Amino acid sequence: MANDAVNEADRIERLRRRYGAQAIDHALSVHAHDALDLIEWADELDPHYTRLWLEFIYTGMYRRGVLDERTRNLVLVGQYVALNEMDDLGHHIRSALRSGAGPREVLEVVLQSTVYFGWSRARRAARVCRQVLGDLGRLDEIAATQLPLEGREAERSLEAERATWKDDFPRRDDWLGKYGWLSLSPGLRLQPGHHVHTVERADRVDPHFTKVWLDCIYRGMYMRGVLDDKTRILCIVGELFVAGDVTQAENHMRGALVHGASPREVLEVILQSTIHVGMPRFIRFVAALERILEEQGRMAELTATRLPLPGG
Repeated sequence: MANDAVNEADRIERLRRRYGAQAIDHALSVHAHDALDLIEWADELDPHYTRLWLEFIYTGMYRRGVLDERTRNLVLVGQYVALNEMDDLGHHIRSALRSGAGPREVLEVVLQSTVYFGWSRARRAARVCRQVLGDLGRLDEIAATQLPLEGREAERSLEAERATWKDDFPRRDDWLGKYGWLSLSPGLRLQPGHHVHTVERADRVDPHFTKVWLDCIYRGMYMRGVLDDKTRILCIVGELFVAGDVTQAENHMRGALVHGASPREVLEVILQSTIHVGMPRFIRFVAALERILEEQGRMAELTATRLPLPGG
């Protein structure tokens, strides 16, 4: 064990001399469990590439501070589920836990991914999450925070939720009678405008599906209350970047802004996503955000919060 510790210290010091203490130390702080494995494969193959990558990620992007570390890491957990990268998912689950997210919050990001990426992928990701929590001795925190079987419906009030509805439309009362306020209300609160059009289309083609879909996703998943709406929706924006679905992402960008995210925070999810998903989708997603902000007269909130140039 002592020799292993000396060997690890020597490996770290060699990397610090080669690439600079700032990048290596920050990588170690973010990925304490496996930073060396994440770096040394690239160091062996191509040191110049390794330097560029370390400086971009650990000296640059991960130190921007626009998103708090808990949120940034929860977004990453969702993105790695979306990427179906189960081998690397455990790294980001550990980082999320180290940054202050609770085991139940991390698991919730995994479970919420079912909505966009399906049961099979969420199940595989949940197994990874369970393994990490077991290794860390934290599975008891999952058992202690389980929701009741009926969810949080007992806490809900039609009167309170009606005050949050953003949409009024001719068929609203008909739909409330047909699908029930518990199922229809969350979309009227969370996705103004977009939700009405989606339900209208689904109702036209298959009311039975519409009912079971609303009951599962809106009455159920979106009302679990484990994550606050702002964090949950920012995770969805990040996952949709992975999927390349600008249409759905634009809807959720609007929702994130409604529920307390700043324009700068929404943009930061897009910018951070380029690390793990690459650049091709960047222009389309930024263009969608700019379109939303121009419509809402909020573009100045981006220009007023730009970060200074590195070293400035």
